[in-house]
Amino acid sequence: MENTNWKKSDLGNYYSYHILVTFLGDQEPKYHVLKNPSGDGWVIGVFYSFIGGEYVPLEEDDEERLVFQIAEEAMNYVDKELEKD
Repeated sequence: MENTNWKKSDLGNYYSYHILVTFLGDQEPKYHVLKNPSGDGWVIGVFYSFIGGEYVPLEEDDEERLVFQIAEEAMNYVDKELEKD
């Protein structure tokens, strides 16, 4: 079941168009879920304006990068754990 809050890019990555940050006057997705460049699974990138508006890997509590088996798990983690109401 596809999460409609997230939009899939042409490259197969997902962006959180329902959770945005402002960068140079534009609204940008705060989170990016992409295939793990270091192996299997999916990882979460967070938009950081301090380095020119790029996504950097999410690492919680100085731990290793969080890796999820499927993209939906990563998206649910963002929605339920990182962006709690």
